[in-house]
Amino acid sequence: MKVRTAVALLAFALAPALAVAAPKPPPAPIMKLANAVIRAADTNNGSGLAGIFAGDAVVVDENPPFVWRGAGAGVAWWAVVDATIAKAKLTNFRAANVRIGEFRQTATDAYLVQSLTIVGTAGGKPFAEDGTMTYTFHNGGGAWLISTAVWTTKP
Repeated sequence: MKVRTAVALLAFALAPALAVAAPKPPPAPIMKLANAVIRAADTNNGSGLAGIFAGDAVVVDENPPFVWRGAGAGVAWWAVVDATIAKAKLTNFRAANVRIGEFRQTATDAYLVQSLTIVGTAGGKPFAEDGTMTYTFHNGGGAWLISTAVWTTKP
């Protein structure tokens, strides 16, 4: 009986530490940047990616050349995504079920993970690809910019 009571008390004491907290919501300037990437997918238009990447930004994706660098990385990356969509004759391409998985921030840097599903139509049939966009952001000189954006599909 004493052992059961001790185990119950221990479990009760540890419960708050084991509980999973809801992710802290990113501030509006960071969400505006992440939403610009989602908007590019939803509208198949990468022009909104201009001016939101840092000068030393890196974008990584599953499509060759796999990595883009510099302030124009987002626009250059989306040009490849756009060509891939056209070549595969995808229609109704968009991001669905976008949700925050994790967010952390310091005064000058931030980390955001968004899980989402890319959906559309290929050959007249619906398709869906689950994946994750992982970003880092940097605030240099009073403005947040994307420093990295990495797309990965879930195995």
